[in-house]
Amino acid sequence: MESAKQARWSSFDDVRRAFPAADMVGKLAIFSIKGNHYRLIVRMEFQAQRIYVKEFLTHAECYKGAWKKWL
Repeated sequence: MESAKQARWSSFDDVRRAFPAADMVGKLAIFSIKGNHYRLIVRMEFQAQRIYVKEFLTHAECYKGAWKKWL
């Protein structure tokens, strides 16, 4: 995500301005990719300006719920 490298987000509201379809579940941000076919699940540390990729799943895999172990 080149735009994420350049970003200086201080809150999830800032993320939503750049990616309106993103959702927050607990401490995880979930991004829909390629027309809702994939999900990128990350933990965002706004103060440290870090993004930690937790899972990259298909839409079907996401709904099985294994990613929730990161909550």
